[in-house]
Amino acid sequence: MPNGWIHATTDLIAYGRPYFDIHQHKDKAHEQLGSNHRKINHEWYQAFGIWTFNDPFPDFLKDMISDIREGCGARVAEERMAYWDHGYSDRIWDDISEEQREYIEGAFAWILLHPDFLKKWAGVDVIKGKIKRLIDQKETWEECPELIDEYHRLCCYVKKVIENHKYLQIMLETY
Repeated sequence: MPNGWIHATTDLIAYGRPYFDIHQHKDKAHEQLGSNHRKINHEWYQAFGIWTFNDPFPDFLKDMISDIREGCGARVAEERMAYWDHGYSDRIWDDISEEQREYIEGAFAWILLHPDFLKKWAGVDVIKGKIKRLIDQKETWEECPELIDEYHRLCCYVKKVIENHKYLQIMLETY
């Protein structure tokens, strides 16, 4: 399973928010169950077969997300997508080598630690707390002041991870 910071960075890129707490909640059972933790809070991971890598988000799931958006709002729908994405990311992680995992971790750490790149590439301004959104077919920068603290929290965590992993230090020195 990828570290929580990988999930949070994926969410930051995909949704503009790290949703770190969602992933901590999903993986809390890991402390007691180890690799068997996916029996709890990992419904989408367990549903592999209903979805595939070629079709990770089938039409019925897209319809559910639309219904959630209509009934509860965009923020709740986005959080639910992050929740389901977790299982998808875990499945991918299970199918790649340790070397590939290290490369992904290095790339994600680099992306995370370069706020100018995040803004340009992912449409996430972690310095000013804004997320580029497509609303009514128009790109707009949505205010999200809490993003600044969320980003800072995630960066502090990742910097500690880097301090403790020589391969990440080496990878990041070469960039």
